[in-house]
Amino acid sequence: MKGKRRRTTPVSVAIVLPQRLWAGSVYLARDLLQAAGTLGARSEDVRASTIFDVRLVGASRHAVDSFGGMPIRPETTVAAAASFDVAIVPAQFAPTAEITADDERFANWLAQQHEDGAIILSLGGAVLLAKSGLLDHREATGLVSERGLFNRHFPRVHYLPSRRILVSDDIVTVCGIGPTVDACAHLIERFYGAALARRFLRHTSTEVMPTQEHLALWSARFKRHRDAQVLAAQEIVERELHQVPPLAHIAARVGLSQRSLSRRLVGATGRNLRQYVAELRLERAGFLLRSTDTPLIHVAQGCGFSSASAMSRAFAARFGKSPGRYRAQARSR
Repeated sequence: MKGKRRRTTPVSVAIVLPQRLWAGSVYLARDLLQAAGTLGARSEDVRASTIFDVRLVGASRHAVDSFGGMPIRPETTVAAAASFDVAIVPAQFAPTAEITADDERFANWLAQQHEDGAIILSLGGAVLLAKSGLLDHREATGLVSERGLFNRHFPRVHYLPSRRILVSDDIVTVCGIGPTVDACAHLIERFYGAALARRFLRHTSTEVMPTQEHLALWSARFKRHRDAQVLAAQEIVERELHQVPPLAHIAARVGLSQRSLSRRLVGATGRNLRQYVAELRLERAGFLLRSTDTPLIHVAQGCGFSSASAMSRAFAARFGKSPGRYRAQARSR
């Protein structure tokens, strides 16, 4: 995948400050995003190499106490803040279903930010995000301890705390503080390209993301449309990439005719089914080659290529090199 052209202005990021938040969730996300710019610069000066402009946003100007008692002072408020490219909801300690006045301010503000085109990222803050209604009829993840609260008070949310990361229509939820690095890498890839995101992960993570989660984050750029049936078809393709069903079968499973799905898939993603599958298979194969020692034949089988030679032809056509050379060069970098 080609790198993206460097933006001339930093990406604007808001981190909201609800009551009883985890201070670590706030500061970890801010530090990771602010430090990311140094990876693409010759200087280690964070301020001089900023690519994410991160602001702390409160319901008011008053300092917010974390659950551990650390006061965090907002830099602006939801009433004064303009539109952002990204809005982050940090984790709260033992949130309840009660909607306080501050919760309502945040919920309305988050809904408006999403309407204006912002990416919404929950770092274990799914309860506050659910109060905004943005998670209704979506899959979302969060803390296992909050499963009962979602079942009782937010039944419209398909809550899956067993999943580390879920992406739905520019809304990203992660199950707590642990996957914050992966979520920040997703934002870096989204705005600045895969090369910088991979460099960021080499500096910040010793954990290899599961291939299905990596693919879900990578393919999120093809899911910025609002066509629910096409999204359902895309999920089928991702889950069954090793052996993708025929277009007619996928169409029947999502309630469309073959012709309608074909037309709407191209309209939503710019690619027909064959092209979409080919891109997903190459990305998953590339990820496995970069991050594992899995033999080429097993990589090919797991990604749906008919053989290792078929995968080699696809790599040669896309990257101008064999899978073995691709792996060697990725390891040397």
